[in-house]
Amino acid sequence: MPSSIFSQAETLKESHFWTSIKSSDCEEFGEIVYYGPLSRISPSGSLYESNYYLTSKKIIYFQLSDDIIKLSNLSWKVIEPYIEEGNPRKYGFRVSNGISCKYFYTKSSEDLDKWLDHLSYAGIMTDIENDYQFLKQIGNGSFAAVYLAKDLDTKKFYAIKSISKNIVQNSKNNFEQTIREIEIMRQLDHPNIAKLHKIYESHSHIHLIMDYIPGSTLLQRIISKGPLSEEKAIKFIEKLLRVLRYLGSKNIVHRDIKPENILMADDNDDTNFKLIDFGLACVVSGKLTASCGSPGYVAPEILRKIPYDSKVDVFSAGIILFILLSGRSPFSTGSPKETLTKNRDCFISFSDKYWGNISRQAINVVIKLTQASPLLRPSAKEALSYDFFKGINKDSATTRSSLISPPNSAGLVNIWPKSYSPVEKVDLRKNRISTDKNKLPVLGEKHRLSLRHASTPMLNNVKRVKMILRSDAETPKLR
Repeated sequence: MPSSIFSQAETLKESHFWTSIKSSDCEEFGEIVYYGPLSRISPSGSLYESNYYLTSKKIIYFQLSDDIIKLSNLSWKVIEPYIEEGNPRKYGFRVSNGISCKYFYTKSSEDLDKWLDHLSYAGIMTDIENDYQFLKQIGNGSFAAVYLAKDLDTKKFYAIKSISKNIVQNSKNNFEQTIREIEIMRQLDHPNIAKLHKIYESHSHIHLIMDYIPGSTLLQRIISKGPLSEEKAIKFIEKLLRVLRYLGSKNIVHRDIKPENILMADDNDDTNFKLIDFGLACVVSGKLTASCGSPGYVAPEILRKIPYDSKVDVFSAGIILFILLSGRSPFSTGSPKETLTKNRDCFISFSDKYWGNISRQAINVVIKLTQASPLLRPSAKEALSYDFFKGINKDSATTRSSLISPPNSAGLVNIWPKSYSPVEKVDLRKNRISTDKNKLPVLGEKHRLSLRHASTPMLNNVKRVKMILRSDAETPKLR
């Protein structure tokens, strides 16, 4: 195979294959997942054997004579099996970082299989045709296709996302986005997130071995069956908020939470799902500025070009809760441009025709999650602390009235609890903090939430277009 695409980034290149540290200075390397003897060729040409230890990312051996530990990070190194014909036949694998290549010999073909099985979770493999049978294409994008495949050893089914190397290589943004997506997905292990198991590289493609989720998307589920019951919708959104809390614990922002990126793990269970597509995800080290997302779900601060953080995902979750309860989208129109304008202005109406049977507690949660101002919007962790997610009595009129005030004479709902004491609010037009004379944060007329019978387009009549607003070099390209 030609030089690996992963060796092209300067940040991934290493001048030395091994890193040496004194055993007295070593820290925890992580759990040892496999170990055993491997042989290498000495400078004199003879084979010498050492015990090697494998963690989730590194291969390690001990140079006992010098009290030195040698380790090598395998994350972006290419691992290829090989057989040397002769008497006796030799089995082994080589590991390359694009600059240097190291050869390791095993005692038998069975030992080679064991090493390759464990190494496949740590580095980049090359022999995908020997490990998986491609059955059919189940998805397609601008430079990636998704296939249903079967593991030839375990007979388990997987989804394989095959990314064209030509398109990735021809764009720095595409390359960086692919690397970032892989780096993020390697960190994730959550029951409601599609898991990345292994990575392969062939002459023409990068192959990501993912969980296969046989169900439909959440969007297809809503279109075919309509809105969920309030009980199921709240259970669903609680799970989604737990996913966002988990991502937040790793400083990860998804930035494209929407029904199309949520796969139903079981079409008979409306609350069992897996989040997919981390193509726009990034690690937060401060405020973000790149404009990206999907019309109708992107947080207003992104469209207003205000620096943002992980609360943008909470806004998207709030929009999904709105759709789950009403079967309708609050912003979508027949035009992506008009949808983005509504999305930016963040008018959200609750018509009695669709919301008359929804409890005020549920409406209150929707309102809180979809606050136009990120300063007033909760984090996922804060939202999960709401009593509503702790099984409060939904039939209690007293509880309802304490959560949300009735509409005023203008037909507008006061989104603040009656007990709310002096609090700051955001004037988004001036981008400053202010407090009104009554010590209550009353949003300006442009940001009020109407309970009038506004016409909201049906979800299944909406033409959904993925958007990206370029504003700086950080902006990733969409697939």
